[in-house]
Amino acid sequence: MSSSQTIDHATQAHTRPRKHVHVINERGHVDQDVVHISKDADEELVWTTDHNNVQVVFNSEEGSPFQASVFHVPAGGSVSSGPALKGAGHKAYKYTVKGEGGDNDPRVIIQN
Repeated sequence: MSSSQTIDHATQAHTRPRKHVHVINERGHVDQDVVHISKDADEELVWTTDHNNVQVVFNSEEGSPFQASVFHVPAGGSVSSGPALKGAGHKAYKYTVKGEGGDNDPRVIIQN
């Protein structure tokens, strides 16, 4: 799957460590503006929302550190990023959370 393809799944069976980011309103605001992910530990992000559907998009110059660049989070559900790509740099990646009432731009930082 290329980085321009979309992942659209609500739940998966996981054994990897996860960091949770909760979308707290319909303007795309999240409970953590910066999240650190360990590539060595195969950590992944899980976005959840109690609101309507939201879209998470990695469309900055840095691209996505994950297999996909677009994630659809269903209303009242969650979606996982999967682990960071082996080639993902140890740096900050900006992404946009698109809610029905607006957008927000948090970051994920990939580290060892």
